[in-house]
Amino acid sequence: MSSILDNKLNKDKCQKFTPSDIVENMLDLADYRSDLAGKKVLENSFGSGNIIIAVVKRYIEDSLSAGIMPEDISRNLESDIYGVELDKELFDACIHKLNLIVEAYSIPRVKWSLFNEDALFWQCPITFDFIIGNPPYITYKDIDEVNRRRIREKYESCKLGKFDYCYAFIERGIELLNSSGKLVQLVPANIYKNVFGEKLRELLYPHIRLIRDYPGQELFDKALTSSTIFLFDKSYESEVFTYVDMTISEKTDIARSALGNKWIFSSRTKDPQEKLRFGDYFHASIVVATLLNKAFVLSSKDFDGTNIEVQVVRKAASPKQLRRKVQEFIIFPYYYMNGELMHYDKTTFERNYPNAVQHLNNYKSELDERQKDSRAAWFEYGRSQALAHLKQKKLLMSTVVTKQVELYLLDEETIPYSGIFITVKKPEYSLNDAAKILQSNHFMEYVQSLGISVSGNSKRITCKDINNYMFVKE
Repeated sequence: MSSILDNKLNKDKCQKFTPSDIVENMLDLADYRSDLAGKKVLENSFGSGNIIIAVVKRYIEDSLSAGIMPEDISRNLESDIYGVELDKELFDACIHKLNLIVEAYSIPRVKWSLFNEDALFWQCPITFDFIIGNPPYITYKDIDEVNRRRIREKYESCKLGKFDYCYAFIERGIELLNSSGKLVQLVPANIYKNVFGEKLRELLYPHIRLIRDYPGQELFDKALTSSTIFLFDKSYESEVFTYVDMTISEKTDIARSALGNKWIFSSRTKDPQEKLRFGDYFHASIVVATLLNKAFVLSSKDFDGTNIEVQVVRKAASPKQLRRKVQEFIIFPYYYMNGELMHYDKTTFERNYPNAVQHLNNYKSELDERQKDSRAAWFEYGRSQALAHLKQKKLLMSTVVTKQVELYLLDEETIPYSGIFITVKKPEYSLNDAAKILQSNHFMEYVQSLGISVSGNSKRITCKDINNYMFVKE
């Protein structure tokens, strides 16, 4: 059976071990403090053991203070503390550490209820009072096809779209809680906003009790996303839960009913001014998708005005290169007639533009292998949905926003191939109006609350996020 750890990069990603101060905070958040004998706890991906070791220490010290005999503590540890770890090397190392701990407390040797298995498919006959953990951070693209299929078949949160590996761990945790159990997890903060995490949020919604966010903080070295800790408590049914921004030490009570498809955490009061939806007056759209930019996008060295027919070359634009003031071009194998996008037939294109064809033929095999639209010719872009709206002035912005929204005005002929482009839908507004809205402090606050953290203070947003933004009517 294929293991997720067969990929060396995944093994490295799984070994992001929880800092000791965070571990103690997680145990406190679960209220794993006293009267612990008889309460069953699970860590379903214990790695080097930082969390389960802290659990065992608390358990032993609480039992000793309650006057429980060492022999009984040994038996109780076996029956109350459970853990699962797939990596055999880490599994063995953790057991060795745990044995040293019980020895230091003069506790007889423990027959640990620890399992060297895949936690997502581990057969467990009991439920738990506490499940506390830091599941592996592995994105969909790094999960092999065999595991994608197995996980998708078993877990509701992973049925659709590009799920994260941790979704299944969270769902499995919810399944294994008893009727008053508590689940505390340290996971990527994008679970609250990722479009493919909607089903997971539905599972968390009824009993989410507290969320601690760490925007802009790196709890792990070289982590590309910010982290969050949440408490899911099956005995908690209040309509209000607590959100804490740990970076600015701000606590907010949020009505559960205020949560939408994406969870936005804000204490902002309702604005009495009339609001308009951005997408009703402007249109934010993803740019063209060639599905092989290296074949179509040309540098100024690649195109001198003579080596490829100018009739099928346009200026190209991406936020990154515009920021650097780098001029690029792009082969545009289409034309417009009366504002409508037109396609060349294969014979006409190959006859009229032999230099462009010669250039594209250098990438012929890769162009043919693209997962392109079924009607797209070999020399066309892989996706054509954005092309119909391009022949007009437009604004271009990056999908990643840091300190402010950077906008670039493009003319009718320029083709954006990276980022998001904005056009006007209603004549009473202009691109200048769109720019003022998108560069406002209010929109930046919206991005901070809604965007998915990618690194540092940067947030990734989508066209849908922009179109759904509500701005004040002037």
